[in-house]
Amino acid sequence: MEHTISAAQFFAVQFLIRVTMTIALDPSAIAGENPLNMLLSYGLAMVLGAGLAVPVWLLHRQPGVAFGEQARQALGPLEPVVGLFYILYFVAANALSLGAFLELLEKRLHPEFPLFLILAAVVAVAAYGAWRGLETIARAGACLCVLVLVGTALLFGTAAGRFQWENLQPLGDAPALRGAAVFLSRTSLFAEMAVLLPYVRGRRGLGFALWSLGTTVFVAALTLLLAGCLGPYAATQDFPVYTLASLSEVASLQRLEPVFAVLWMAGLLPQVAMGLYACRVCAASLEGKRPTLVTAPAALGMAALGLWDVSSKGVLPAFQDSSLWLTLTLLTGGGVPLVLWLLNKLRRKGARP
Repeated sequence: MEHTISAAQFFAVQFLIRVTMTIALDPSAIAGENPLNMLLSYGLAMVLGAGLAVPVWLLHRQPGVAFGEQARQALGPLEPVVGLFYILYFVAANALSLGAFLELLEKRLHPEFPLFLILAAVVAVAAYGAWRGLETIARAGACLCVLVLVGTALLFGTAAGRFQWENLQPLGDAPALRGAAVFLSRTSLFAEMAVLLPYVRGRRGLGFALWSLGTTVFVAALTLLLAGCLGPYAATQDFPVYTLASLSEVASLQRLEPVFAVLWMAGLLPQVAMGLYACRVCAASLEGKRPTLVTAPAALGMAALGLWDVSSKGVLPAFQDSSLWLTLTLLTGGGVPLVLWLLNKLRRKGARP
């Protein structure tokens, strides 16, 4: 199959996306006053995520069959409905991430030039990567992943000098299931696997397992440092990881807002590009011969919705509702693949003599 990447490349990009999204999350919304509760929530999210991924593995057991072809075999003329649903999901999910990034810039950096120019630059670069293909996204994402890991290791290493065991508290009564739901609601990996897994070669199951393990180790290190360095003070911060970075004695990290803006953007670029490429794959069921034509409209839709998200304060809470996004995650990552697999299995049974 054309435009394939290895499982290592695919899950390295997904690891980068998860790292930057975790840094952007507010731990108090997940873990309450004790950051250590976040580790329990993420561990539970990974267990539930393994179950959520089962329908995707079942759907793509037959190698080389694209997602659109699976939908066509199962639904016939209704196939475009599935493609359109996934396109709308990827546009909205990436718009949410873009809106959160713009909110960071607006609250912390107060740039002297309009936010839409920054947004336009990010979306344009991501759209170019999606237009060039999946391999371009994977190569760029791998380089960015190395840079982010080096920067994160530097941050963790310097902040560890301020770690105090007495700041650690017993695990509180924050519901782990609620925190797991927040983590899963902000995970587009399952929908992207449903659409892009036929383009990933190699040991995909091992890649997913290493992604789960690697992100769990990262979350464990982050939560331990937040709890040990900040204690209950972490729950009072909008961006507690920024506060953690300010404890560093590294001069280049003292001006922490630009550092984290760049770090966030490093994960945002491959995330948006991957979403746009997934839109291209889904558009094959809508346009047939010219699926690349959907890249520009999808990119414009992400930019417009993200800008509207951050500018319309009354819309922001509803658009960021975790229960809404959890429902969409369950549908795109598990529900639709399960239905397609069952319909195709019944169809094959009916075709047997």
